[in-house]
Amino acid sequence: MDILREWYAIVASSSYAPLIRDIFAALGVFILGWIVARWADMVVRKRLGNNKGLQADDTYRPLIAIIVRYTIVLAALYAALDIAGIGAASLLAVFGAAGLALALAVQGTLSNVAAGLMLIFLRSIKVGEYIQTPDVEGTVLEIGLFTTEIKSPDGVFISVPNAQIWAKQVKNFSRFKSRRLDIVLEIARDNDVGLALEVLQKALSSHPIVSADGAQTVISGFTPTSVQLQARCWLKADNLRNSASEVRLSLHEALRREGIKIPPTPAAPPTV
Repeated sequence: MDILREWYAIVASSSYAPLIRDIFAALGVFILGWIVARWADMVVRKRLGNNKGLQADDTYRPLIAIIVRYTIVLAALYAALDIAGIGAASLLAVFGAAGLALALAVQGTLSNVAAGLMLIFLRSIKVGEYIQTPDVEGTVLEIGLFTTEIKSPDGVFISVPNAQIWAKQVKNFSRFKSRRLDIVLEIARDNDVGLALEVLQKALSSHPIVSADGAQTVISGFTPTSVQLQARCWLKADNLRNSASEVRLSLHEALRREGIKIPPTPAAPPTV
């Protein structure tokens, strides 16, 4: 303790004592601002997602929280530099030079920020939607300023730079409430094709989960041993996989009940 008192006395009596005091005060202000910024980020995310809060859209919520967080950090940095004795004009000059140098150094990062803002405000994708690009596929968890977080169909977390999504073709499977389903069936050529078409059309039109508008069956092609029929209908997109399986099964059962024969199985090549 005596050594600490001696060091304190030396520093206090030094001509640099005010500068050292200002530096420590500025450091304390910046650390406090950093802590408050992290706390504000969590509070904003929680309040905007609460039923009793402001109820912001899931897509906008991370952006609002990040803006609040970095606004507090920049304000704390400005206050800290001002306490350290750096004037407002000098601060603006420092921030301008630092911003220019940073922009030149991280052009790729800034392109991700620009792409993230475009994705958020143009709303080509939203949180909770299932998307597919040439490089990634899955459900959107969050659209940040730098990366988009995606959960793949097999439950893997994927973080993709925003620029890679913005620059590519994006298929959004969740945007519309209904999706078209095309089912191709083959029957033997010696069947009554007209009857098969009527059976499929009736099965589609009477199915409870098939939209009445747009259900149709046509002949899509021929092979030497079969006729290719195509059944087209519209289903709700929220449970498409199970609904498609149910419709396929009903069409198969309808053809089987009417005695429609399937094409003959090609003979196996002779073994030597």
